[in-house]
Amino acid sequence: MGQDQDAKTKQRLLEAAREVFAERGPREATVRDICARAKANVAAVNYHFGGKERLYMAVLLDFVQRSLERYPLRMGLEADATPMARLYAYIRSLLYRLRGDGDPLEEKLGQLLTSELMEPSEYFIQVLDKVLMPVHEELLDVMRQLLPGVPDQTVQLCAAGVTGHCLFFDNMKQLIRRVRPDLSLDRLGVDLVTDFVYRYACAGIASMAARP
Repeated sequence: MGQDQDAKTKQRLLEAAREVFAERGPREATVRDICARAKANVAAVNYHFGGKERLYMAVLLDFVQRSLERYPLRMGLEADATPMARLYAYIRSLLYRLRGDGDPLEEKLGQLLTSELMEPSEYFIQVLDKVLMPVHEELLDVMRQLLPGVPDQTVQLCAAGVTGHCLFFDNMKQLIRRVRPDLSLDRLGVDLVTDFVYRYACAGIASMAARP
């Protein structure tokens, strides 16, 4: 009974923290506000998560894991799918995760994750190690198959190019919506942008493969 109650309290804290961090950001959010919303004792955050900063990382980790469950990296491909098919699926999965489902709270959490990617805090390493690096390894594996014999530095740069091209539509989201709304991800749609990034990447990969 005690373990079950602990699990419920921990889940309530996570759900409350998701809302409070999205509304106020990590600096303005307080443990007291989170616990009041979760109907939990203020000591519960330390007990279950080890402090506010670790709770914030738990929220981001949960956000990434849920988005990956909704849009898995291979998007339903068979185990023996070709590297090109896997590349297309990877781009499509990433763009769907960046676009989100239209929920303002989820969009704000995505922005907080982007902020951590640009300026990582002390505890962000757990999110990197548990989820983001394994995700990136999927892309590197695809690139190594598409670029056999090519120096690993070039492989790494090609993978960064694909990721960066996709992240542009998220990092610059607000500016694009204001200056060129016709080029925003939500206006163009994931399928069109996936096709564009994929073709652009394929041309770059072919160029790198042809270099001596």
